Amino acid sequence: MKTQVIHIDSHDDFISIRDRMEWAKTPRILLVWPKRGRVEMRPLDLTLLRRHAESLGAELGLVTRQRQIRAAARELGISYFSTASEAQKKKWLEHQPAHPVRRFPRLDLRAARRKLPGPELFAIGSDPILRVAIFSAGVLAVLAIMLVFIPSAQIRITLPEEKQSFNISVSAEPDAQHVQLSGVVPARKLTLAVAGENSALASGKAVQPVDTAAGEVLLMNLTDKAVSVPAGTVLLASPDPTVSFVTDKQAQVPAGKGKNTTVSVRASAAGLSGNVPPGTVTIFEGPLGLSLAVTNPASLSGGTENPVAIATAQDRDNLKKRLLTDLDRQARQQFAGQISSGDVLLPSTFVQLRVVDEVFTPAAGQAGEKLSLKLSAEYAMAYASFADLQLLAGRVLDASLPAGTIPASGLVNLKVNSALTEGQGVVRWQMFAERSVRPYTDSGQVISVVLGKTARRAASQLTETYGLAQSPQIKISPSWWPWLPFLPIRITVTG
Repeated sequence: MKTQVIHIDSHDDFISIRDRMEWAKTPRILLVWPKRGRVEMRPLDLTLLRRHAESLGAELGLVTRQRQIRAAARELGISYFSTASEAQKKKWLEHQPAHPVRRFPRLDLRAARRKLPGPELFAIGSDPILRVAIFSAGVLAVLAIMLVFIPSAQIRITLPEEKQSFNISVSAEPDAQHVQLSGVVPARKLTLAVAGENSALASGKAVQPVDTAAGEVLLMNLTDKAVSVPAGTVLLASPDPTVSFVTDKQAQVPAGKGKNTTVSVRASAAGLSGNVPPGTVTIFEGPLGLSLAVTNPASLSGGTENPVAIATAQDRDNLKKRLLTDLDRQARQQFAGQISSGDVLLPSTFVQLRVVDEVFTPAAGQAGEKLSLKLSAEYAMAYASFADLQLLAGRVLDASLPAGTIPASGLVNLKVNSALTEGQGVVRWQMFAERSVRPYTDSGQVISVVLGKTARRAASQLTETYGLAQSPQIKISPSWWPWLPFLPIRITVTG
């Protein structure tokens, strides 16, 4: 006899074994336990597996060496074996043939057919009056369905509106994060950088060196050896303050004490300070003074200077203050252009954060009749946003909304009607808020008034009931249908 062999793993349980048995199509199902490991199986589980096998029309057998399983199988009358081959050779325990359990009894179709009525059921077809009556009833049923389900209507009611207004005390606080019913709104911050340029005439006077003094000096040897004097050697004149000169070229003083030579020199700086009298250039800067002596037999002259204009520190301060004043004005104008319509700018919060860049031309200490300044600075100013003010006004007006009314729209007209004052970093002012409100209408109540009426009658009834200033607009679909629907769900009301 064909047998479905199912090998069980140690991790299998009652549910997984039962699911695997569903695929068996043979009259016998043999469950083979693993050689190693244990399968957790209770006697109740074996009972349920046997019943499940019987519901499938199969007989259950076990291959296992576990004493507990074999003992339970013996008590339940389940065949058990030591090996799968032994199960194929030995005889299984005798059982009644297993048949699938039917959930419902078999239907006797022939008996059911005999119970059907005879031809007298359709005998009414020969009576014309009855046939017309049945046809008319069908037509009336179709018309009734059309009357109830097909028509739809839209009603638009314009209710009389009235104004609701309120004076609100507003406080814009920099630390506020949310709009509060007490009138507090966040003071939101704007920043921008403004750059500009301005100039002014220098008021100071100074002299500017023009030409450099020049002449010749006498170099005298103090040793028995020839001494070389390189170009650019620095010589110092004794007048106070000391004036320095440099040699224009290299000079060679012959060997022997008292030997001398001349070399041309030029003052290190232009101006009158280089004009010195004879005998004043007497010092070497460096070790050459140990080997040579120096003097200027004649005056060193030619140094000149001219008077020039120069900007003073006061000129720079005044120019910077004037330019910052211009930048402040520009910043205020730009802040006004940055906010949206309806936002409230808070001028008292205007502040200069820092000077970003500052360049004077000419630089400090340099001559020039005209002083120019390029300057850029960063500014900040706070404002109350229109959205926050709208939210505050809506909450305040909702709190004082007259009974039985609702807002006609979500927009509130706002107007600042007092000066802005500041104290302890908080800006306060009075704001006038106004909006339109209308009576509240219950759509269900409106629909109950117009159900099944003609459009004219419904309009008249609604005008009288709600005291409308203008007749409501009623649109019935299809347009040729004379009455409003009888079903409330087929009517929509807007206002």
